[in-house]
Amino acid sequence: MKTSDLQIAESGGNGAGSALRALFNLDWLSGSKTSKKSKFKAGTHPSAGGQPDSKTKVSQSAADVLKLLRADGARRIGVFGDRGFADLMAAQAGDMSQVWLSTDFVSDIPAGARRFSKDALGGLDAIVVGGGDIATRFRFAVREVGTHAPELPVHWVADNWEFCGGTAAVPVEIDDVDALVFNHFEEFFGIKDDLQFRFEVIAESGIKRHYRILGPNQSVALNLNTLAGVGPDGRREGPVCLKIYVAHPFLTRGRHYRFRICGDVFWKDSFTIIHGSHQFFKNPNRLQEFRLIDSVVREKGHVLITVPNYDLDMGTNDVVWVGSGANKAQQRRSRKRPVEVVDFERKPAPDNARHYFAAAYHGYGTSFWYALEEGLPGRQGSIAANHLCRVGVDDRGDIAFKPEERAIVEKAIEAGFLINPVTLPVRWGKDDLSFGFNFDASNPPFEDYLVRFYDASGKALGDYAYHKDFTGAVLIEDVVRRWNGPDAAKVAAALVAPDHLKIGLAPQRLVTTADMLVRHLKTGDQDYTEFQNSWRNLGAVVPTLPHWLHPSIGVIGRTNIIGRVRTKDGYRTGVYVTNASGNLAYDMPAEVEISAINNAGRRLSHFLTLPAFGARVVWLDDELPGLAQHVGPSGIATLQVKSADADLNAHVIGVSPQGAVGLQHLWGY
Repeated sequence: MKTSDLQIAESGGNGAGSALRALFNLDWLSGSKTSKKSKFKAGTHPSAGGQPDSKTKVSQSAADVLKLLRADGARRIGVFGDRGFADLMAAQAGDMSQVWLSTDFVSDIPAGARRFSKDALGGLDAIVVGGGDIATRFRFAVREVGTHAPELPVHWVADNWEFCGGTAAVPVEIDDVDALVFNHFEEFFGIKDDLQFRFEVIAESGIKRHYRILGPNQSVALNLNTLAGVGPDGRREGPVCLKIYVAHPFLTRGRHYRFRICGDVFWKDSFTIIHGSHQFFKNPNRLQEFRLIDSVVREKGHVLITVPNYDLDMGTNDVVWVGSGANKAQQRRSRKRPVEVVDFERKPAPDNARHYFAAAYHGYGTSFWYALEEGLPGRQGSIAANHLCRVGVDDRGDIAFKPEERAIVEKAIEAGFLINPVTLPVRWGKDDLSFGFNFDASNPPFEDYLVRFYDASGKALGDYAYHKDFTGAVLIEDVVRRWNGPDAAKVAAALVAPDHLKIGLAPQRLVTTADMLVRHLKTGDQDYTEFQNSWRNLGAVVPTLPHWLHPSIGVIGRTNIIGRVRTKDGYRTGVYVTNASGNLAYDMPAEVEISAINNAGRRLSHFLTLPAFGARVVWLDDELPGLAQHVGPSGIATLQVKSADADLNAHVIGVSPQGAVGLQHLWGY
C-alpha cells in the first residue's frame, strides 16, 4: 500500500537492485538485460550511493519570516545575529519592537547588543536568527529557548535547510483528536540537536500556529480542539488540516521529507487510530483517483472523504467527480477552502455486486476517509478511518499477465515464494478481538487467495486456496473454519496473498487496497488500517518484484518502527508483531524490543523472541509494570518496536474501557 508519493529514481546502472541481482546470481530470472529505471518510496539512500533529494530543502528570506511574525501577531522580537543582520531587521521590521541579542562579548555586546540569556527571553514574542554562522547560532538558540521557554518561536533566515512535514485532514463531524508528535531524528538520522516543531491548524478562516521545542526522543501530546478552538456549541468552525513542520540545517540528509503524527480520532463512543500523510511540492493539476468499498460501513451510516487544498494553490480544475462508471456526479470546490469533504451515505445494496465510494480530483496532499457507522446494538456508533491510496475509480482492464511477468511469478513460486502476502494473528476470541482482511477495492477486483496457516511456534500447518464469494471483510477465523484442516485448532497466524496465477493479474502492476480489520466481538466496534505486507526477509531479489522501499531492504532487513501508547482515560495498548516473509523457507528468529518512550524521552521496554512466522499480541500493561506512571500525566507516549535480526510487521491496537477498538500499522523513516 502507498504511504508516500515521494519517489526518487534509482541511479541508472549503479543502483543497489542491479548489484544485488549480480550478488545473488539472479540476472537469468529477469529475461532481459535492460530494464526501465525503477522508483522506490524512500529513494536510493545516500549511504548506498544515491543522491540527496533537493525537495527536502527550503529557504527563508527576511521577508518570509516577517510575514510569519505579522500573521502570528508578534510585537516584540529578539534578533540574534551580527550587526549587519540586526540592521537589516531594523530596516525591514520597523513596526516591531526589537532587541538585538548576541553572545559576541568582543564586538556586539559592547556595541549595544544584549547577551543571549534566560533573562533576555522575557517579554519576547519570537526570536529571529540570521547573519554569519547561522547554523551554529540557530542550534544554540533552539537549545537555550528549549530549556527556558520551549513554546517561544525561533525563526531563521537562511538558504537550503532541510525540512520535514506531515498533514492530517479532519472533518467537522469528528468530535476531537489527540495527536502525538515524536522527535525521532536522533533515533533514525543521528540528529542530536533540540528541534523546533511548528503545529498549524489550517481552516477556511485562516491558520492558527503553535510552536514547541523537543529534545531527542522527546514528544508532545496535542489536542485538536485546544489548538483549533471551538465555538459555544463545542464544535470547530469546519473541516481543518493539522500540519506538523520542522526545519533545521540537517534532518534526513536528503533522504525524504516525511513526518507523521499518530492520532486518536474520537466520534461518539468510538475511536480510530490514524497516522498523518506527507505530500509537498506536487503538481496541483495531478489527477487523484480513489475508491473505497462501501462495506466499510456494514449497515447504516456515512463515509466522509477529505479533498485537500492546504496551500490554497488549486489547479485549473475545481471539480470533484463523485462515483464510478457512467453515473459520476460533480461537486465544485472552493479555491478559498483548504479542506473539502465528500459525504457518501451507505444505502442497502439491491444485489451482491461491488459498490464503491469513489471520488477523483486534481491536486495533492492526500485524502483521508472516515467511516461513521450507526445502528450497532448498545452503541452510539463505530468509527473507522485511514488515508486513501491512489487507485483507479473504474475497473482497469490492462493488468493481465504479460508472458514475461507470468514467467517470473511462476519461477518465484516454484522457488518457494508467496508473493506479496499479508500476515494476520488468529485469536480464537482471545481478548474479545478478531482480525480480518478486505481487498475488495483493489483494481481490478479479484476473489481468489492463497492462505498458509502456522502454529504459535511458526510451524506450517497447511495451505488453502480460498475463494471469497461475498463483498466485505472476512475474519481470519472464518477462513480457518472453511479450511477445516486436521490442525485447525492450532492455527495462530496466517499468510494471505492474492492467487495471482488463478486470477490472471500481474503483481508487478496490480494495485491492491489491502485493508486489515480488527473487530471487538462483544461490542461490534471495528477499525481498519492498510496492511504493510510481509514481502520482506526474502534472502534474494525477485526481479520486477522488489521490496516497496528498495530491493536491498527485501533481501535483509531490520526493524525500527514507531506508533503511540495510550493509557489516558483507561485505554489499553496492545502490539501485534509478526516475523514473517514471502520466502516460505525463511527460518530466522528475531529478538524484539517493544518500548514505551514517555514525553521526556525515557523508555520502558519488554523483550521477546519471535520464531520465523511467529506472531504475538503483546498487551503493554501486562508486560510493563508501572506503565501508566511511566507514560505520565499526558497519558500518551511513543511506541517503538526494534529488532536487529529481521524486518518485522507490527501494529498498535487500542481498546477503550467501553469496548471501542482502534488499529494502526507502525512505521519507520
